[in-house]
Amino acid sequence: MFAPPLSQAFWIPTLLAASILAGNPLSAQAQPAGTPLEQAQQAYDANQYEQALKLAEQVLQSEPKNDRALFIRASAKVEMGIETGNAAMIRDGVADARSAIEVSQSQAPEYYLPYLFGMTNLSLLEDRPEHVQTSITVATQIIDQLEMSDADKANMLYQRGLAKLQQDDTIDGGVADFKAAVALQPKHMASLTALADAYAMAEQNENALAAFNQFIAAYPEHPIGYNNRGMFHKQMDDTQAALQDFQKAVELQPKFFVAQINLGYMLMESGKPAEAEKVFSNAIALQEQNPSVYGLRANVRMRQGKSQEAIADYEKAIELFPRNPLAHADLGFAYFFLKQYGEAFKQFDEAMTINGKLRFLDPWIYASMVLSGQVQEANSRFAGTLAKPTEERDWIDLLTLYLMGKVNEDSLLSSVNPDDKTASVAQTCEGHYFIGLRQSNLGSDSAQTHFQKCIETGASHLSAYRAAQFELQNFDK
Repeated sequence: MFAPPLSQAFWIPTLLAASILAGNPLSAQAQPAGTPLEQAQQAYDANQYEQALKLAEQVLQSEPKNDRALFIRASAKVEMGIETGNAAMIRDGVADARSAIEVSQSQAPEYYLPYLFGMTNLSLLEDRPEHVQTSITVATQIIDQLEMSDADKANMLYQRGLAKLQQDDTIDGGVADFKAAVALQPKHMASLTALADAYAMAEQNENALAAFNQFIAAYPEHPIGYNNRGMFHKQMDDTQAALQDFQKAVELQPKFFVAQINLGYMLMESGKPAEAEKVFSNAIALQEQNPSVYGLRANVRMRQGKSQEAIADYEKAIELFPRNPLAHADLGFAYFFLKQYGEAFKQFDEAMTINGKLRFLDPWIYASMVLSGQVQEANSRFAGTLAKPTEERDWIDLLTLYLMGKVNEDSLLSSVNPDDKTASVAQTCEGHYFIGLRQSNLGSDSAQTHFQKCIETGASHLSAYRAAQFELQNFDK
């Protein structure tokens, strides 16, 4: 009866992201038909929660005791409250669910679902563990005492399983409820998904893969199963398997936006930026007002050396979300790679104005200021970095101090973290890039060697790597 937790790009979502009521969010949206109450249900099933809320309220204006309208309004409020982190709206939804239960005299088990789902999520939002205990207690009473169909009981077990996952130190209680739900309803989509996600979060990888496979066996033509298994393969660093699953998800449903994003991201990380660009363009066609996709397409365009097209995408992302500091930072990097240092500084500075904690920008800001003729201002801005005691300096400080001429090359490279392989590769890449940058501007012939060593680290996710690509005009194809 329930939609699974729709997933999303490259992280296993909290299981509480599931929907309360059934509906296929991948299906084409039909024009609403029937009575306002029927239209409200159709809107809810299509995840159009605001519309469902308005239609339910229209019914309640003339029929304030309409239990079904109260139930739909309750469900819509809970869903919208969870999406926006609005605890007050969730509480209103819980109150509506109580009213629906009262009016129906507890004869409709599904009316308890927004109540349970709302209380469990309120526990998270308000850090109130008593709420989740209430959800477990009420669900248990309903399961034990109320006559209901197997389908309703499976739904109730699923909701209790979500609550148990939040309350318990282990996944055992939640897993037991999800398995019980599947035993009653072998194709209970939400429980199949929750079971796989629970195992994945607990790093029980064999069980997780078996559960993802179980979902796909039950729904071989449903793209969500392939998308979610693809995310699991990505976490297991099985790139080829992840790509195959995302491609299958898109093949089954070309309008599945999340799968398009995941496929594009995997192609990007697999060194196939041209293919990734095409996929991100498909995603943009599906959601033209989504700023994050423009940023992703801009990144793969930069990897191919398509700087002007990338800048246009970054600017579009900022137009759609002006207060996103990372979008400004990305645009700053694009200008920096093109040696338009004054423009780069403006974007970096705006990013720091929005979020002053983006310290990874420090060496880039210093370099962009110096290279755009703001030497005195740059040294003044980073006087605090120079004043730091040696033992308190971190890698970002050392990069900035190197650019200031206060740390030499050998000292910088010898400070690379020897104990963390991932950090070591990243810092080696950044170290060689900034050495190359400084030497290049000092007229040294060895700059190209350092840019090449930066590329040889393979740290293609780093801005330093992409900057070295522009210096060498050596782009991905």
